[in-house]
Amino acid sequence: MDHTWKNKMLVLIFSLTFLVYGNSIKNGYAFDDNYVTVTTPNHPNNPRIAQGIKIIPELFKSYYVEIGEQRFEYRPMVLATFAIEYEFFGSNAHISHFINILLYAITCCVLFLTLSILLKNYSVVVPLLVTLLFLAHPIHTEVVTNIKSRDELLAFLLGMLSLYFILKSETKHTVLYLFLATLCFFMASFCKATYILFLALIPVTLFFFTSIPLKKIISVFALLVLAFVSFKLLHHFLLDAPSKAREFAFFENPLFYEENYFRRIAVGFYTIGYYFRLFMFPYPLCCYYGYSIIPMAGWSSPFVIFSVILHTTMLVYVIKKIKQKDLLSYGIIVYFLGILPFANVISIVVGIVGERFVYFSSFGFCIMITFLLLKLFKMNEHKESTAFKIQNVKFAFKACIVIIFITLSAFTIARNNQWKDEITLLRHDVKQFPNSCNLHYITGNKIYPQIFTTPNGAKRDLLIQEATFHYKAAVALMTEGVEKYPKDFTTLNNIGTIYVNIFNDPVSAQPFFKRALHVKPDNTVAQYNFAYCYEKRNLHDSAITCYEKLVSKNTPCIPVYLQLRDLYFNKNQFSKTISCDKKTILLNPTIAKYYINLGNAYLANKDTLNGIDQFIVAVRLEPKNTDLKKQIISFLNSSGHPEKIKKLEK
Repeated sequence: MDHTWKNKMLVLIFSLTFLVYGNSIKNGYAFDDNYVTVTTPNHPNNPRIAQGIKIIPELFKSYYVEIGEQRFEYRPMVLATFAIEYEFFGSNAHISHFINILLYAITCCVLFLTLSILLKNYSVVVPLLVTLLFLAHPIHTEVVTNIKSRDELLAFLLGMLSLYFILKSETKHTVLYLFLATLCFFMASFCKATYILFLALIPVTLFFFTSIPLKKIISVFALLVLAFVSFKLLHHFLLDAPSKAREFAFFENPLFYEENYFRRIAVGFYTIGYYFRLFMFPYPLCCYYGYSIIPMAGWSSPFVIFSVILHTTMLVYVIKKIKQKDLLSYGIIVYFLGILPFANVISIVVGIVGERFVYFSSFGFCIMITFLLLKLFKMNEHKESTAFKIQNVKFAFKACIVIIFITLSAFTIARNNQWKDEITLLRHDVKQFPNSCNLHYITGNKIYPQIFTTPNGAKRDLLIQEATFHYKAAVALMTEGVEKYPKDFTTLNNIGTIYVNIFNDPVSAQPFFKRALHVKPDNTVAQYNFAYCYEKRNLHDSAITCYEKLVSKNTPCIPVYLQLRDLYFNKNQFSKTISCDKKTILLNPTIAKYYINLGNAYLANKDTLNGIDQFIVAVRLEPKNTDLKKQIISFLNSSGHPEKIKKLEK
């Protein structure tokens, strides 16, 4: 391929990427971005990333997600990019979106360069067409527009660079490129587990498109395995604590509670059939699928039967044509490599279906479509064909490609706008997919806090109405689900929580907490919720009995102590109130409010001096809280202890 022409194509690809995705730069933070970066700069929600560059060494010793009891995945390089970004730009969603687009643009350029080497016996139009289809396909909007999905972008980019450098090492015959290939593969391992797909893709690609002897392919494979083993050893030694993932609810994927593996395979065929539909007709798209968008379909489902026939036909084609090493066979293999790990057969996938999961697989799909378009228009795709020089390409073929690219780009640009921010995205998608249990639940959780910061009036009433609608829909779908999956502790607890906290209906809530306790009798959260229902029903003695049982076990659940101390206080049992407050402070000694509670309890128990001492501690914990300081000073003056004011200044 002429270098001048290649450079022009690279500029075109780079420019088109920003043209198609540029409108997402103005977007804010969206779905799950809070897990990886600081989305609330006034009160940094991500203390690790808020430390900037200096936290990077620690990131390589910690898990990707560390929130509460959750501790899982290992993607330190991704977090490092966010830490560097925060160091120089602070909390800035627009910069994050720009970087994601830049990574995607580089990916598309590397993809084109790699394909140009692989398809050197084909017309230059072939690698360009595959790249343009990949660039514009709307199924990539989640990966590019969702800041959190930078892990997928980096893993694929570094994996593709590894393949590119291996191919360059064969044309340039230098060890440097092999070193760069191994390094890129090693770096990809620190981004996301999907990098492992390249461990299969690279030798398959070398087999299909090069004349490298099998022994050398095995040598290259051994280098990649060495990088893989090195990563595993580092992962083992750097992380001194075991992972601890959260429990999954049925509405995230009912297969977590499905014991019939044969049925799981049927759902697997439905899953890959659904992905194929999204590849062919990427509308509407959704930020979260799950129950009951994707049904637990059986073998009698027409869609499952269609998927079985489709994918079996593709597999048979590969078996028949693999010796010929044709382009379609390669595309199908890449498609299967990327899609099978997320088919809910090998492992169960949260959400059942997710667009980001098939980012790798879409590469194979674009190759397949390119091949089929060439055959449809009876184009000779090989390099020696004079009919395939760009100036000689059939007008109908050119028109078809332009229409496909513009159509895909239009859908992508429109979808970018829907990712404007989290609430815009959720409101749009839940209308498109009203059967998504988790979408209703998440949307309700997002809207509900806004009610308390919105003044009384029509806007607040609409928010209440909207949140109530989504919570009711979520409860209906959850209740339907727990009848099918009665051991789903998380969902039973969620239903009860919605009833008691949102609908203010402790009578309806308590049976769900009771059922949750049957599943997990020793669960502190469910025990607390069950006791709280007694309190909300004004059955205070029953609530106290339940709370006291938890306190006797030295529960670390602070709300237990807070609720119990209030009940004691209202019954004028101030000694017990003081005991509760002290235990709360032992669990978290940095919260000023807990010292104020203890101070008030001392005052009620006629122990003014100890009460004052607690107030002084509270002021010291929040030195910038001028209102609190004024209140305490006013109290000290009025109570005849002006000398104590001096302690506040120390």
